[in-house]
Amino acid sequence: MKALNNPGYLLQLLSNFWGKVGLSSLYLLFFSPSSMGYAQNLLPETSPKYVVTRQVFDRLTYVFANSRPQPQLEIRASKSNLPKIIAQYQPGNRPVIQLSEELYDLCRGLGKDSLHALAVLLSHELAHHYEKHDWYYTFGIGKASPSTSKKDIERFESEADFYGCFYGELAGFSTGRVFPQIIDVLYQRFRLADQLQGYPSKEERKAIYRKKQTEAGQMVAIFKAGQFMYLLQEFDYAATCFDYLLNRFPSREILNNLAAAKLQQALVLYQATEPPGFTYPVELDARSRLTALHRAAPDPFKAKQLGRLLNEARRYSEKSREIDPGYLPAYINLACIYSLQGNQAAAIGVINELEPAKLTGNAYTIRAIAYYQDKQPDKARQDFELARQKQAYMALYNLNLYTKLQEPLRANLAEWIRNWFDQEESAPLPNKNKAGKAEQINGEIASVALPNPTATLKISEKPYLLLQWKTEHDKLFLGVQTSDCRYLVRYTPKNYAGKTNKGIRSGSAAAALMQQYGPPTYTYPATLGEYWLYQNQKLGFELGPNKQVVNWFIYAKSM
Repeated sequence: MKALNNPGYLLQLLSNFWGKVGLSSLYLLFFSPSSMGYAQNLLPETSPKYVVTRQVFDRLTYVFANSRPQPQLEIRASKSNLPKIIAQYQPGNRPVIQLSEELYDLCRGLGKDSLHALAVLLSHELAHHYEKHDWYYTFGIGKASPSTSKKDIERFESEADFYGCFYGELAGFSTGRVFPQIIDVLYQRFRLADQLQGYPSKEERKAIYRKKQTEAGQMVAIFKAGQFMYLLQEFDYAATCFDYLLNRFPSREILNNLAAAKLQQALVLYQATEPPGFTYPVELDARSRLTALHRAAPDPFKAKQLGRLLNEARRYSEKSREIDPGYLPAYINLACIYSLQGNQAAAIGVINELEPAKLTGNAYTIRAIAYYQDKQPDKARQDFELARQKQAYMALYNLNLYTKLQEPLRANLAEWIRNWFDQEESAPLPNKNKAGKAEQINGEIASVALPNPTATLKISEKPYLLLQWKTEHDKLFLGVQTSDCRYLVRYTPKNYAGKTNKGIRSGSAAAALMQQYGPPTYTYPATLGEYWLYQNQKLGFELGPNKQVVNWFIYAKSM
């Protein structure tokens, strides 16, 4: 495994997985004459070691982020004149996370687990920062604060272990699996006593972490189940998962996902009563909505339910934005909600709060829809064009529809929409509608029973939702039992080198995916890309912002 031994390879790997994350503020070191001596003890930001660490750091802070500013990152050079450290978090007006160059080299020695080891250390220190543990931390190794009791230290360290493990796993790292390994290596390399004054013993720390890893693993499984049910358009079950997490883990991501699930439920009601039109940048199955010719008559009960769902979605989106004012998905969801509620000025205003440089294609799309509904066609056209240039979700369709709507005489709109989608899918593509041989991951099909023993949790009685899961060597196996059916889901493990039946692998381009599998049953926008789901093949792909495959899953359904 190249990993930390090859920074260029790492940057390509992270680019394929993560894309360019436009974080709102990357703090730089400011040098003054009085600080030049200190700065000379640090690796420069152009150092390959710093660049690699920064990539992992940014990937973690993206999933951690809340209203607290991102801390600074420093790596103390091995020849530094400063006191020796391993890894530490320093709170204050200028919060900073510091690693030693020696620690980086130690992680590099773990080969294929080097990135995961680095993520363990960084995610632990970031947890102290984002959970507001505002006293001096040294990864629980070093001189303890005399004013802090052992009981409080254990609590803070346990919280850091839990949140560090959970967020590390969400960011795509095997933090739970690698923690015991890196803690052993740290104690051995730095010749630390198994019992450090003021801290739990090494074995106690491992035991604490195992417990927290189990809790974090449960949260990850519920999060994945919510995503999976969302992709299958089981929005009620998806909302149930995210609502369960919200009561235990009120992060911006979970709040936003809950808002999206509520918004999708509202769109189901909205599409039954409104004429076909533009595609909102949160919709899953735009084709089925826009080409449906038979619509239910408006129902007072549905109208009331629609209003309730939109209000709930708005509340969760606003809370998500409050936790992290720079979290773009919350703005897009909120703008969609305002537009569906008929408040186009508010929808426009939400997007206008963002800096122009941060506007994504989907942000332009929702503002364009709001401009059109607000009878500002010239501004709508401009934003639809910008959305197309940025390859936004359903951008070409929305732009063509806008052009059609400007014609003084136009044929039946529903017929035009249906023809547009039919023409899009008319190109001959191999086996696009055939299920073919069952897909496999690591040589196993999705319908194979989950390996024992599995963890089990009943999320809800009404609607009935029972989860089972097993994590084994970076592989996640998931079982979802609803009142109607049962799903078995298998995910590609981290850094999976395998490929699908048709040769698609991590890093494959969207064009290759389309060539091999044809148009997906439906797509929907993700935070940093898109999801493509193929119902016939029981197969789903996550694509990054560079239109390349990041990972995929297979599933089986039984009644």
